[in-house]
Amino acid sequence: MAGRRPIDGREVRRAVAAAGIHLLFRILRGLPRRVALRFCQLLGRLAWMLDRRGRRVSLTNIEHAFGARVEPGLRRSIGRSAYINLAANLADLSRVSKLSTESLSKLVTEGQEGFIQIEKAVRKGRGIIILTPHLGNWELLTAYLGSRGAPVHFVGREPYDERLDALFESVRCSHGAGWIRRGGAFGRIREVLNEGELVLLLIDQDTSRVRGTYVDFFGRPAWTATGPAVLARLTGATILPTALIRLQNHSYRLVMEPPIRTVDTSDEEYDDWENTRRCTLALESLIERFPAQWVWFHRRWRIRPPNGWVPPEPPGPDPLYPIRQPGN
Repeated sequence: MAGRRPIDGREVRRAVAAAGIHLLFRILRGLPRRVALRFCQLLGRLAWMLDRRGRRVSLTNIEHAFGARVEPGLRRSIGRSAYINLAANLADLSRVSKLSTESLSKLVTEGQEGFIQIEKAVRKGRGIIILTPHLGNWELLTAYLGSRGAPVHFVGREPYDERLDALFESVRCSHGAGWIRRGGAFGRIREVLNEGELVLLLIDQDTSRVRGTYVDFFGRPAWTATGPAVLARLTGATILPTALIRLQNHSYRLVMEPPIRTVDTSDEEYDDWENTRRCTLALESLIERFPAQWVWFHRRWRIRPPNGWVPPEPPGPDPLYPIRQPGN
């Protein structure tokens, strides 16, 4: 018929995916946690078997990251475990909005003493950038920090389908946490940091949508968002590398690394590059410690530096600003 808009295959796929995610969350919420976890683990194993492209990307990335240190059999084990961990996250995310503060706290059985670092910074009125990779259960991390009374805001893009917006909000804004939607949000992030609050940022994925630079990630240049470095420079916020790691019994461990020691040479281009490099080294260290819980199927090195690109030079040989190479 004239005037009828042709069917958009991408829109159909997104609608089907959104409906499937809604249904899956409803099913998981109705199951006991132990049963939901087992069900999700089976889904993760099935996804690993069926996702040929993701499996190939995972194995290639693991080889690039670890080389001969990790033999092929272990690479497959790491890649498969990453799928299983991501699927298992759904079991807790589907019910997080209905969990009491006490129940959520009981899920984190180790590392809670690390929260003292956040409490000290909050008392000083300084903003904190919680820097976390897509490792462990990063979405649940926001809810956990909120349940502990931290004024935390998750920074992330809106879902690809508006029908998922309420579902994402129920996860990200549960237990008093906020959600700053990425895209024109820099001013709002800066505002909450100046108010002494927390923002959770992830910069370990390849995206051309944000301002960034090239720094080495597992020895290869990767386009990386400079947001944490710029925000720390402008607000004086502390950058605290953090992860919520799944334990073998499916409880969690809160892992907090020492704050990033940023440089301030008054050369903004160099400082933003160097501090982004230091942030990336901290995230790389977390991933090396818990490789089976990072999203290896993401094409992290998709955007390559143009020919002739070189990193900015330090403004001088001042020993206060050393250049530390990865692994040192």
